[in-house]
Amino acid sequence: MNDTFKNIALRLFAFVLYTYILFIPFYTEELYASESLESTLIQKVSKSYTKKFCNSIGFGLSQESAMNFSLQENNQVFNKRKDFKSLNKELLAEEIAIAVVEKCGYPINLSGEKGILEFKNYYLSKDQDSSEKK
Repeated sequence: MNDTFKNIALRLFAFVLYTYILFIPFYTEELYASESLESTLIQKVSKSYTKKFCNSIGFGLSQESAMNFSLQENNQVFNKRKDFKSLNKELLAEEIAIAVVEKCGYPINLSGEKGILEFKNYYLSKDQDSSEKK
């Protein structure tokens, strides 16, 4: 009886150890090799812009003031990168609009596809205005 228990315990321990050794070392993190440099930069710019915009709305700025502030801040931060000026503005605006509507769309009365489209168009017009002023 005692030998049988030891045998079962040893086999169970060996199985758990084998399973642990087999599966744990293969933990992988997100790979960006399959993503283009542009899509990674779009995500960074979008995240930065959304954070600034939503915080500005939270502090009580109007939508227009928050938009202007966020655009200026993001342009100062990302203008140093050579890829920033060649980004696809449509894709960037789409990514930003989705993130803004999801994160802080309620206070500015934006929701769903209609809200995303409205914010995207507003963002593109403001971005165009800020580009023309330079």
